[in-house]
Amino acid sequence: MKTHTKINPSYGNLQDYIADIPSTFDKEGETLFRGRNEVKRFNAPDGTNLVVKRFGHLPTWRRVIYSTVAKSKARRAYEYGNRFLTLGYNTPTPVAYIEITEHGILSDAYFISLHSDFTPLFEPLVKAERFDSELADDVAILMASMHANGVMHGDPNLNNILYKRQDDGKTAITLIDTNRSHFGKYLSMRSCLKNLMRVSHRRDLMRQIVGRYATLRGLDPVVTVDKVFALLERFERNRERRHKIKDFVKKR
Repeated sequence: MKTHTKINPSYGNLQDYIADIPSTFDKEGETLFRGRNEVKRFNAPDGTNLVVKRFGHLPTWRRVIYSTVAKSKARRAYEYGNRFLTLGYNTPTPVAYIEITEHGILSDAYFISLHSDFTPLFEPLVKAERFDSELADDVAILMASMHANGVMHGDPNLNNILYKRQDDGKTAITLIDTNRSHFGKYLSMRSCLKNLMRVSHRRDLMRQIVGRYATLRGLDPVVTVDKVFALLERFERNRERRHKIKDFVKKR
């Protein structure tokens, strides 16, 4: 077994603590999320609050790819997080990533960042009976800015876009789960609209976000909303079809 660890130089004092994370992950820490991946919060000896994401085990062929021709999700989370910060988009500061290989094949991967006390936008924008119009505009402004600058978050749903009200009354936004993001000099408008479609399925909310986004990017709001809704409807039909196929297979 071989372990490769990359640590943000600003947190070199945590090197020994971070090196022990693979052995302490199951025994310590506060669980924040458990699913395909598991996310925990840890309090380092110097008081630094860390969030550690352990990526779920993958099929052998995927692990081979991440060991040879592609970067692991943990490494991408670390590198893309730094890139977001460099470009002026807020995300919890990447602290480190850990890759563990056996016989040259990736077996486990961890991404470590600073903990954020921001709150997902899902509650005030999707769960609320009347969504917060100002926050909806903030999302539109963020998405328009990123797309115009060649930045595409891989999964911009409102659980991955977090917010916090500042003392001056302004709202700060931060992004998480950035490991599937894309950076390029030019993003086609269709790819941008498909990405925007992933923000939410709530139609009244999306009408405002997409309309504001269109205005910011010099597009026709009515036409742009229609295009995004068409993409969203097709996505939902395909998803329903996949679920029906899965249910059918399970019953056989």
